[in-house]
Amino acid sequence: MITKFALLTGLILTNTAFATDTAAIHNHLTIAAIDQQKGLFNVRELHNMGLSGVQQIDYVVNCSNQTMALTGFAVVTSKGRLTSNYPAATSSTLSFYKPVIEHDQRIASNVCGNLLTLNTSAAQ
Repeated sequence: MITKFALLTGLILTNTAFATDTAAIHNHLTIAAIDQQKGLFNVRELHNMGLSGVQQIDYVVNCSNQTMALTGFAVVTSKGRLTSNYPAATSSTLSFYKPVIEHDQRIASNVCGNLLTLNTSAAQ
């Protein structure tokens, strides 16, 4: 019951965020540090697909060498969560790549730019 409530709350908040500004990529990203010393961050990107649900794409961004790895994909609908058939990614199964398409470059730039801003603020 609590899980369903959390999911519904998340969907409502996600839909609200998408309704206010769908053009800015920073509104689509949730960023969490895995190992800030090594520059590793989990990134969750959400895309509202209207009545079809919300598309969720998970990455790990490595700011120390400006690479990223796809770690998960799911579509969350009113009927539940649909995922790929692959098992969950682990640190030993990640395949990092240098982002070449603009979408991936914006994600890496956003994550690593935020890290630079945080480090600059902390040093002052």
